Amino acid sequence: MRKRLKISLLFSIILVLLGSLTVFVIIPVIGKNKLLHLPHKEQYLFPHDVAMIYENVTITTSDGLELKGWYVDPKNSSLPNSNITLIVLHGVAHSKARMLDYYGEGFYNLGYRILFFDSRNRGESPDTELGITWGIDEVKDVKAAVDFVRAQPEVNDSQVVLFGISQGAATMLFYTAHYNDVSAIIADSSWSYGDTMIKQAFPIWTGFPWRVFGQITIAKMENHFGFTFADISPAVNATTITTPCYIIHGLDDFEINPDSLDDIIEALPENTTKLYWEVPNRAHVESYLEPNYFTNIADFISDLF
Repeated sequence: MRKRLKISLLFSIILVLLGSLTVFVIIPVIGKNKLLHLPHKEQYLFPHDVAMIYENVTITTSDGLELKGWYVDPKNSSLPNSNITLIVLHGVAHSKARMLDYYGEGFYNLGYRILFFDSRNRGESPDTELGITWGIDEVKDVKAAVDFVRAQPEVNDSQVVLFGISQGAATMLFYTAHYNDVSAIIADSSWSYGDTMIKQAFPIWTGFPWRVFGQITIAKMENHFGFTFADISPAVNATTITTPCYIIHGLDDFEINPDSLDDIIEALPENTTKLYWEVPNRAHVESYLEPNYFTNIADFISDLF
């Protein structure tokens, strides 16, 4: 009887240890890796597939990464919009190919010169040991892209515009808050506060619940990064933005709270030119499906020039 009791007790201890290992180590490590090193999307569309004239380019960042991009000629170089250069920033799980597929035709038909590029850890660009940093290191990628287009002889320095979705939009806001060196920015579906964003997004991205699993995983990630998710809050940085802004968010976004738009707009200085569009019945980064999406953006840009 005592032998059976000892075996049962030992078995229970093993189960508790395995359960604790799963909850406090295995699942958080899996979740951490899922968030730091998302799988790259396969390339499925190129500019020549949609009759665009372009050049494959390499953009070198300040920390030595060689990012891959497509530099697309304007559709008609005799039109006024051909003087405007648009730099397109993708989301955390996306790449330049996805942006070309969803946004390329709309912007190309407006006549802009366009740069599509893959940020670090995405698409054809190289991975880093640190992994995705939700805008902290990705700001270097935006800086490199802006410097690249400005170095092109055909680019008008006073007509460079940034467009981004989701993480790309947040990164663009971080960048602009620091540099304020472009003519305008269009931010679609950015979060406002990083700590709030990750609580909402963690279960969607990893499949694990926030309580316990998410809290432990994010603590591990913050230790890995050396900063907290509260540090990646565009609504905090937006107070120094003087560049004209167009902020867009779908009201049916369940990944990033649509209230983020209000937070960012309120944080922008009073004298900063700002326009916003709350899009009914559109989920995360789905506002582009609105028939007037590209014309609204074009009107915002043309009003500035």
